[in-house]
Amino acid sequence: MSRSRTLGVLALLASTGTAAAQQSGSEEAAIQAQWFTGTLLSPSPGVPHTGVLGVEPYLLDKRGAGAFDANGILHSTPAGNEQLRSYTSINYGFADGFSIQPIPTFAYVSHGGDTEAGLADLPVKLHYRWFDGSAGFWHPAFTTTFGITFPIGKFEHLRSAADGFGTGAFMAMEQIEVQQRFTTFGHAHRLRSWGTISQPLDSVTLHDISSYGTAPGFRGTVLPGSSSELGIGDEVGLDQQWALALDLVQDFGKGPHLRSLGVTGAMPDIEGSSFWVAPGIEYNPTERVGIIAGVEIAMAGRNSSAQVIPQVAVNMFFE
Repeated sequence: MSRSRTLGVLALLASTGTAAAQQSGSEEAAIQAQWFTGTLLSPSPGVPHTGVLGVEPYLLDKRGAGAFDANGILHSTPAGNEQLRSYTSINYGFADGFSIQPIPTFAYVSHGGDTEAGLADLPVKLHYRWFDGSAGFWHPAFTTTFGITFPIGKFEHLRSAADGFGTGAFMAMEQIEVQQRFTTFGHAHRLRSWGTISQPLDSVTLHDISSYGTAPGFRGTVLPGSSSELGIGDEVGLDQQWALALDLVQDFGKGPHLRSLGVTGAMPDIEGSSFWVAPGIEYNPTERVGIIAGVEIAMAGRNSSAQVIPQVAVNMFFE
């Protein structure tokens, strides 16, 4: 190869490398400039550093819209209960990559002219972020989570099953989450995908009317149902402060295993599933404060309720 041709090839390689570096740098700049709140349904990956505190109060309004039968057909149901839930995610980094997240929840239900309010069960999660990731679709962050839900919500000796805000059992949860940051057509994205498994750690003794739908005078035990979830949530920036969010979530669950004292056999377990869509819009007045509002909608299911759940949340970070 002649010297002039060699120099030309080297110049081409250098220009290609420079262009790639500039493109990578512009993508990183676009991602860093964008402020995000987080989608409505995607789990928090934990805070990244020691001493960072994330606080996110949520308000949800659960409204029934019918029920899906065993064949996935939607049936209308009489006007039922309306339940308001207010929970606050408190996420604190006690070491780089490690964070703890209690989620205290307050519930209020209205049905048939009666109302009831109280604390629901208390989830506490531990997050570990194995690596932070960087700009680009192929450089994700990866987080694992383990959680225990403490049974502090009332679940038996109720006036109505709708008044129950708990399971009565300790529940364990394991979760993995992948978060990717990239751009399309100059707009920054933050994409989260996750998988979650939840299962009870013990069975529960039941008396009378309970959150499991038992009748007055009932005496027996129940093993709460296990569940799993797969989800993907994307945020796309419109400008630095505004973003659109969308979650797609598939849930699978096994119903509680009920057994009445003095009765041979047990009530049959029911397996169900549901598919949810949750669009939302975000406004981030600062880098550390974000607001999101949207609605969670059950689009399909089997042996599950169809619900429409408007919700709003405010996400705040402190150091």
